[in-house]
Amino acid sequence: MGRLAEWRRIARAHPAVVDALLAAALFVAGLLPVNPPGGPPEAPLTLAAVLLAAIGSGALAVRRRHPLPVLALTTVSVVLAQLAGVARGPMVLTVAIAAYTVATRADRRTAAVAGLVGALAVGAAAIATLGVVGLDPAVVVLLLWFGVAVAVGDAVRSRRAYVAVREEGARRAERTLRPEETGAPTEPAPSLNRLDALVEGFSTGQPARWTVAGQPRPLPTEVDVAAYRIIQESLTNAHRHAPGAAVAVRLRYDPDGVTIEVRDGGTETSPPPEPSAGLGLPGLRERAEAVGGTLTAGPRPDGGWSVRAELPAAEERAE
Repeated sequence: MGRLAEWRRIARAHPAVVDALLAAALFVAGLLPVNPPGGPPEAPLTLAAVLLAAIGSGALAVRRRHPLPVLALTTVSVVLAQLAGVARGPMVLTVAIAAYTVATRADRRTAAVAGLVGALAVGAAAIATLGVVGLDPAVVVLLLWFGVAVAVGDAVRSRRAYVAVREEGARRAERTLRPEETGAPTEPAPSLNRLDALVEGFSTGQPARWTVAGQPRPLPTEVDVAAYRIIQESLTNAHRHAPGAAVAVRLRYDPDGVTIEVRDGGTETSPPPEPSAGLGLPGLRERAEAVGGTLTAGPRPDGGWSVRAELPAAEERAE
């Protein structure tokens, strides 16, 4: 159990490395004469098969950052391989994994539509390739792969959001169900509505400014809390590792969600944020992924540090 926990910790701290290894493993598997249940029959190993397998598998290396484009690219590569008669069984797994990734990072409707389009495209190509009429058992099993992938991904996304809300509630209860210790009333819930107070409180010891683009709107509670905490922890890290440097917080509302960016000017002697500082970058990334979002962080070309998070929160439209 200890070794498994250590592997999980490493995977969470280095998701890009894990995805690169997954892409490499699937590429190699795509060259082997094996087939997943319901997959297409074994095809000859040609240059076209190698190239299409490389494209589809390689796209998975960036599946967390660009889930929808990766699903589109893997689907196209598999469909082309099927129509060209060079599709090898394991190639289908790339589309299923891409569909799973979309489901873990997008809202349920988007994931369902994207998974359905991918399944229909691959299924239609399989029917044309196999020359069958209607739904052949092999095609049915193939389509089930997509349904299972999307369902599992949606369950993971819901679980992450649930855990994030429960953990946040526990932290708030720990700070406020103890009035005899604090002597203070219950503190306001974390929310982007309090962003001005958060930044202004930080700016008393370090120059900071914040801007908002787009039309602000109410966000789902778990997204609102995650956004506030990501900004709060990023400001804390900026103060710890770049004291005195100017900090800029940018918040942008889009129809599909909200984007957060926290930049600091850095100092000549300040090291990059360590994973053990506060929540650290792995903790921030987990907080973003818990609500189906993504987070990237790293040094800026002109100096300093930047944290960028994209959190999904589709704008409700009138029917």
